[in-house]
Amino acid sequence: MSAYVLFFGAVVLLIGLIGLVWYAWFTFVRRSPAEQEHERALASLNDAQANRFSDEQLTQVPDTDTAWQTMVQRGNAPPRRTKRRRR
Repeated sequence: MSAYVLFFGAVVLLIGLIGLVWYAWFTFVRRSPAEQEHERALASLNDAQANRFSDEQLTQVPDTDTAWQTMVQRGNAPPRRTKRRRR
């Protein structure tokens, strides 16, 4: 009879442990609306800084004036400095 009590005690303890881990994970990953808006703003900023294009921009053929202006803007940009590896 004590083996059954020990088994059911272990099952209850395991279920409690799983519930505790689930609750801790749920509270860890939950984001407030302010945090979600902040993450959206950061993602928008990263997209703008990475010169990413939207699908709409990629599917439209640019006219020659726009293409020329883009080429001139990129030509006038300061050159990127790369780190030199020491030997």
